[in-house]
Amino acid sequence: MKLRNFFLACGAITLATVPHPGLSQVIVSKVDVPVIGSKCNARIKEVDAVQGELRVPTKTTEPASVVVILHSNAGVIGVGDFYAKALNAAGIATLEVDSYAPRGVRNGNDRNAPVLCDRLQDAWGALAFLAKDGRFKNQHIGVTGFSSGGAVAIMAGMGVRPARLARDSVELPQDWFYAAHFALYPGCANIMDDHQRIRSWINPGQPQNWGATGKPIHIVSGTRDDFDFDPVKDCLRMRTEFPAIAPQLTVRLVEGATHAFDWPQSPPPAYSAFAKAQTGGVVTMRYDASEAETARKEMVEFFLSRLRSTPAGAP
Repeated sequence: MKLRNFFLACGAITLATVPHPGLSQVIVSKVDVPVIGSKCNARIKEVDAVQGELRVPTKTTEPASVVVILHSNAGVIGVGDFYAKALNAAGIATLEVDSYAPRGVRNGNDRNAPVLCDRLQDAWGALAFLAKDGRFKNQHIGVTGFSSGGAVAIMAGMGVRPARLARDSVELPQDWFYAAHFALYPGCANIMDDHQRIRSWINPGQPQNWGATGKPIHIVSGTRDDFDFDPVKDCLRMRTEFPAIAPQLTVRLVEGATHAFDWPQSPPPAYSAFAKAQTGGVVTMRYDASEAETARKEMVEFFLSRLRSTPAGAP
């Protein structure tokens, strides 16, 4: 399968082979991640914290780099673990956040499931949690996500904070932000074209948009991702729709890849109300082992270069 590469900023990414660690090489723990700010939707269960799996390589020198992993609408299904193992092997710690189980929902189709603006509470809460942990480098915290989780990772890079969060908040100081953002098949049309919900909330000038962070945002998406209206153009449109992030944005389109091309247990084609800017449509998911491995190597190299080269600053 050929790759169509669009590097709009930040330069090229070199792919390298990364060994997989055994369980003995990683310390795994369950942690409570505080939520920051307020929820957007009244129907969502109010929680003070969500759960996460923190994986810290034993052969790393503290303080270490760390990447927050945000799941898709399917929830924690093993895709995050696929990438976490490779990041851990490269000496990068990971924190995979579960936004669903603590709120009593199974997946994004549940009426009471948190949507993007609710999940920003978890993403920023994870940053604050890790920034206060002396084992990690405050300037070297990245975030990645799949589908809706990828959209949240992009929104964080745009500078969008949780609802009703004061700029002088001691929980999340204004100058704390992620050092790098990696989004897999994030459903770019939702961000671009859902004017009634997402777009009306994250536009520059809205109370929770505090301005682009200037930190790199990299998107990997397939040319046959029918979650979008036009999978070849929708993510690239972010440069003109949100010019403030154009200097920090890179996009790689994977020729022929569908939505969730890295999910081995991908379901048959099915209707999704979230597709095509939440107007709905049938979404095809087809696993491609080769492209999944390529994306995993790409993610590792992205964070190795972006986190370790980040200049000093907060966090």
